[in-house]
Amino acid sequence: MHTTPPIFKDVVLPLTIFPVLSALAFHYILRHMNQTGLDAKLTDGCNPLFDGHVTPYLIQYTGIKGLDGHGLCPLVTFFHAAIATPDALSFLTYFVGVAAPLAIIPAVEGWREGRSLFIAFPVLFGILCQTLTVGVTMPIYWMLFIITGGASSTRATEATKNPVVSQGHAEAIIFGVVVGAVIPSVAMLVLEDPHVTAIWQPYPVYVTIAQYAHLAIRPASKHSKSGYPTIRALYIGAFIICSSVHFSSIWPIVGDRNKLMTVFLPSLTSPDPSTDVGHKVLHFLKWDMFFGFASFTLATLWFAGGAAHLLLLSIWIMFGTPLIGPGAVVMGAFLWRESCLQIQVVEKPKKA
Repeated sequence: MHTTPPIFKDVVLPLTIFPVLSALAFHYILRHMNQTGLDAKLTDGCNPLFDGHVTPYLIQYTGIKGLDGHGLCPLVTFFHAAIATPDALSFLTYFVGVAAPLAIIPAVEGWREGRSLFIAFPVLFGILCQTLTVGVTMPIYWMLFIITGGASSTRATEATKNPVVSQGHAEAIIFGVVVGAVIPSVAMLVLEDPHVTAIWQPYPVYVTIAQYAHLAIRPASKHSKSGYPTIRALYIGAFIICSSVHFSSIWPIVGDRNKLMTVFLPSLTSPDPSTDVGHKVLHFLKWDMFFGFASFTLATLWFAGGAAHLLLLSIWIMFGTPLIGPGAVVMGAFLWRESCLQIQVVEKPKKA
């Protein structure tokens, strides 16, 4: 039976597909941002010497003038333009609500025994997502993940004694995600305070700090048994949250094509420069989410152990995305993968 050579599937394909995806993301997110004048609007508004309208978000955040004026002010202005625009706020809330995979999956893979050094520090990719966008960054993450063997369906080898995350690390991941990502994100949306929005920006750092703080109290070395039940519960919980957010956001307007197009579906053409800032931000966010989740869903296809698995995963993505949302689709695929890895770990001693 003919099979695709591993070097083509695990090296050539990812080195071809994901950089192209990242380049497309750069065009539709950052090039469009420039074409619409959104970047100039954000930076000019944070310049106290600008002749036009200066944003009210040019305030002291850290006490460091350069960081406050050139770094945090444009970012805070960006998010508060979304918060002040009903359509953009609806999408931003949806994006945050289904974004569990962005924080959870890299954290889990970063602690998995036998992982590559390239994916061992998810905080680096998190910071890149916050600066270069999710859409541009995550295709590169998944390219590195796949070419270094992370997506292999035969992960439990002699070189990898236990591909399942330990209980200590699983608990630290949950604590880190809740304290470092969930709480700051909810606070930003609920409080609508510029200082809270500024504090939220480096949330990947908070996730990492919270994880290490938890590990200092409950060391993984003392809780080294398999954390599979905990990771499974985390994935199921994230699946429920992501699908619930999708249902509550999409299904009430599923018959309103104009509303769906305006709020949730990205446009191939960039907004007119005269468009208000809030809708320019909405255009940016829609493409950012599209390419971010496109890379996640594409990466799950590499979990397939054969043609049947590939077909089932493709059907899951194709029909699941509109029905239960991209976040739930990704969490479901990773839940299945985690169970496959667990089965391999359980069966390995029997074969020995």
